Amino acid sequence: MEFNKAKNSVELLPEGKFEFWRYLLLIIIIVGVTLVAQAIFLVLASLLEGTMDFNNFPPMTLLCVTMLPFAALLVFLAPGIRLLHQQSIISIFTQTPTFDWILLIKSGIIWFVLSGLADIIVSIMQPGNYVLSFSLFPFLPFMLLALILIAFQITAEEVLFRSYLLHGLTRLFRYRWLGIVLQAILFGVLHGANPEVTSYGLLTTMPFYIGIGLLLGWLSFKSKGLEIALGLHFANNFYATSMVTFSESAIPSPAIFTITNYQPEMGLVAFVIMAIIFTIIISKAIKNF
Repeated sequence: MEFNKAKNSVELLPEGKFEFWRYLLLIIIIVGVTLVAQAIFLVLASLLEGTMDFNNFPPMTLLCVTMLPFAALLVFLAPGIRLLHQQSIISIFTQTPTFDWILLIKSGIIWFVLSGLADIIVSIMQPGNYVLSFSLFPFLPFMLLALILIAFQITAEEVLFRSYLLHGLTRLFRYRWLGIVLQAILFGVLHGANPEVTSYGLLTTMPFYIGIGLLLGWLSFKSKGLEIALGLHFANNFYATSMVTFSESAIPSPAIFTITNYQPEMGLVAFVIMAIIFTIIISKAIKNF
């Protein structure tokens, strides 16, 4: 069964071998590797901290346990695509001749600035809800480690969802919009176990995760690469770790500000506005966007 016999959108995708068994085998491998890695890091953290209670781990330990499995995933995913699908490494990240690092940096800066502006506006609308919680000595080592681990995390997620699954689902269903929607739903499901989902409910949190999956998927198809998605995703996660946090955050961090009463509905509205502004700005940086 070949996935690369489709028309239209599929003709724009990387070349390689895309029989169903290749997808099935690699997905089984990366799921297995990720689960084993999670178990190993959890056991090591439990031995280090003297407790099996995930919720009682200090922030840096929790950061490692949460993020390091993504490094293991990436180590097997990218070479797996190269070997099993005989797809070039560069085409995993971009369908243009070279990877555009400048576009990645621009994307990250724009999203980081928009995130800051959004929080400034919300803090004005909600006086007293943003509390300064900055402490230099917990902040610096945590953020240095977060810089590295978030880079592994977002790269693994973007390669998996906005390259491998997006392209595979588009080959399977022959419509890029269906590939974009399905990978976004899967991206949302992956985040379903996050603490904020449990605290605030699916209806108020899933729209954000699926929404950002849709945005990143669409931008990746339009720009023919992962540069914009990588920059935006890194800026989003690092901003949420370093600048503003809240008690139910997926990864508690010594951020500069803490929101005492987080309102996911307000966050969703801010995201939609930011997404529109971001798309308008970033489209100016790409020809034929």
